Amino acid sequence: MDPNREVIDEFRANSGRVPAALGGMFKDANLLLLTTTGARSGRPSTTPAAFAEDAGRLIIFATNAGHPQSPAWLHNLRANPTVIVEIGDTRYDALATEVTGAERDRLYHEQATREPAFAAYQQNTSRVIQVVALTPARVGAATAQLKEIHAGLRKQLDDTLTAVDTYLAGNGQLPESANELQRHCLSFCGALHAHHSREGSAFPRLAADFPELEPALDHLTREHEAVAALNVQITETLDLLTAAPSREVAVRLRDDLHRLAEDLDEHYAYEEAHLGPALDAA
Repeated sequence: MDPNREVIDEFRANSGRVPAALGGMFKDANLLLLTTTGARSGRPSTTPAAFAEDAGRLIIFATNAGHPQSPAWLHNLRANPTVIVEIGDTRYDALATEVTGAERDRLYHEQATREPAFAAYQQNTSRVIQVVALTPARVGAATAQLKEIHAGLRKQLDDTLTAVDTYLAGNGQLPESANELQRHCLSFCGALHAHHSREGSAFPRLAADFPELEPALDHLTREHEAVAALNVQITETLDLLTAAPSREVAVRLRDDLHRLAEDLDEHYAYEEAHLGPALDAA
């Protein structure tokens, strides 16, 4: 159970206002909802955050109530800096940027002056509490298309995993379940290979047009290679299952697909954050 669920529900039901009884550490604070994309899961995660305003930006603070570790949302936005902000009745995409050095110190000092609890949070931990600026961002057509393609591939993979579960539930005895599994798996593996092949062929031109993207493109190329190897492994396991059906091989196929799903969620988040904006600019 999400400990912030009730606060989030009240925020959305009351135009950003949360009853004092539910406020807890957010009582009397300016409050927004921050939705990040899971660094590994690729799934949205929403959390309340106290904020300040500075030079047209919203400023949030990764206090985690002074605990030694940073909050999960900071890890998420480092992997994917495009976030969703809800404030009052307004909801919009924003770009999250970590603030460091003297500017970080100024912003945190000002917040601690306004809200003494923030001074206590810093005193209670040895880490320097991170400060993040949120600025409105537009998701361009290319980024939106990437997100749509990734959503379609996720759906195909989910359908393939469902087909594996159906096959295992019937102990592989039903011919139709075997045929359904083979159809879903081949369709997904083929679609994923085609998508990455198209992207890979565009990388040299992107590198030429956007030299600053070279580290990100190298990162994505390595991930494409790792995904391709796992994709081949999955196809070979499927061939083995088709030739000699067994529960052991089906379980291996399911485990490989789950591993691929985890790898792809992280890959999609990175690609949307780094490749999407360059394609929008192009």
